[in-house]
Amino acid sequence: MIDDVYVEQFVKREKTALNAMFNVFSIFATVVIIIAINVVPILLGFNIIFFTGLISFGLGVLCWYINRRQNVEYETSLTNDLFSVSRIIAESKRELLADFNVRECERIAPLTADSFNDDLKRAEFVLNSTKYRDYEISDSNWYCFVNSEGVKYIVIFEFKPKMYKAFRRYNPRNTFFMNISDKEKEE
Repeated sequence: MIDDVYVEQFVKREKTALNAMFNVFSIFATVVIIIAINVVPILLGFNIIFFTGLISFGLGVLCWYINRRQNVEYETSLTNDLFSVSRIIAESKRELLADFNVRECERIAPLTADSFNDDLKRAEFVLNSTKYRDYEISDSNWYCFVNSEGVKYIVIFEFKPKMYKAFRRYNPRNTFFMNISDKEKEE
């Protein structure tokens, strides 16, 4: 009897120093603009605090919205031969980025494989669902080179040994061969 494979993982995107600087700068700029649009009309003798208050509120909400959208998580799930990647923004909005059958993959391998650079040149775009904005080339990060409906793209994800069982079962010819012990497969 064939066992079903179900692997799901959530990866939270790491925040960099650039993200932190952007958040601080956007909050500082918003506060300066709010002070300017509220104080300048009063100094000039105009009593339009209602309008400037609405604009200030709108700028505050916009700043909050932009800073909150930087909280990104990726959900990678493998159910038998169906592979899907979703992006979760601000812990509320889910966007399906890729959904394909493992059998459609032209190659499934670690980023350290010799074929990665050739596949990277042939791909139209790269979908990085790792925790770093710039993926690192290591054995813990794998990729799927997918040709779906005439579009060639690469999905980079963090590899779990349990996934290898499904990859080898549903696409043995195009999956990179590696020795994985039974203990690692169950983890």
